[in-house]
Amino acid sequence: MMWIVIAVGLLVALGALIWLLWQREARKAGKVMRGGIGIPVVVVLLAAAGYGLVGYNEHTGDWLADKQEYRSVARAIIAGQSPERAATDVPVGALVRVLQAELVKEPSAMGWYALGSLYDQVGAPEQSEEAARKALAMSPQEPAMHLLLARALIQKAGGKLTDPALAELRWVLDREPAHDGAWMMLAMSADRAGRYGLAEQGWEALLSRHSNGETGDLLRRGLENARQQKRLQEKFEGIEAVVSAENLPAGGTVFVYLRQAGTSGQPLAAHRQVVPQFPAVVTLSARDWLQRYPDDGTELVIGARYTPAPGGAVDQAAITAPVKPLELPQDSPAMLVLERP
Repeated sequence: MMWIVIAVGLLVALGALIWLLWQREARKAGKVMRGGIGIPVVVVLLAAAGYGLVGYNEHTGDWLADKQEYRSVARAIIAGQSPERAATDVPVGALVRVLQAELVKEPSAMGWYALGSLYDQVGAPEQSEEAARKALAMSPQEPAMHLLLARALIQKAGGKLTDPALAELRWVLDREPAHDGAWMMLAMSADRAGRYGLAEQGWEALLSRHSNGETGDLLRRGLENARQQKRLQEKFEGIEAVVSAENLPAGGTVFVYLRQAGTSGQPLAAHRQVVPQFPAVVTLSARDWLQRYPDDGTELVIGARYTPAPGGAVDQAAITAPVKPLELPQDSPAMLVLERP
């Protein structure tokens, strides 16, 4: 390849220059240096060999080819212009690499935004967040930058709304109350996070402007689900149990769980708590739910598992309390007694 020939040529020229300077200094000192050219030649050969064995990566050729082919697309994006070649015609991975390299030399808000969007496409939320923050630092008043950052934060959390993401969405909605994209992101991620009050707000805002046709039907279903889950969340909030034990050391870890009667596998909800002493009061809250809330009328049971290890995992908790039927609303906490196997 041409760039390899150029590199070798430069190394040879450098070696020759070193040798000439060495000879000149030797003559000034009244010394005759014979065979001295061998030293710079060896240096050059060792440098070339080292580069060939270590410095040259097998993907370097592909990277240079991609840079040559897609550099104009990347530079147009950085400049905020429409590239002559559609970005959709360029492989995402190749464009990410070239755009990243060009942004190091010439950063721009639009370039970082585009890079963050590309990282989002390939499922890399950490890199998308980093690019979004750089775009936002350069263009803090642009809603698109806030939305990109919010999406990256949500994707990092597995699709669930977090407080930092909510702050970014609120920034946009405070300035553009009718921003459908921000409301949709809020509604869907709040649903996944179990923050049904916020989800309800999002679906209502969208439905107020898009109530007709198939879109309206979908939004109404989303709103109905959020309201139902919100009601059930209030119903199942604050379930209490008192866990006691005989002849068991305190200081371990207890797991109080709920499940549908007659089922096994992952529980509906579970709370992990270190027990300094028995009896121990355990309260299950909305953040302890691992699955969607069950329908009204579903028979539920509550039970407990215990391990004497204070940092133990649930699979180490071999000491159990027999399950008991759970009646809601509770008149009093469920009484669970741990028994050795």
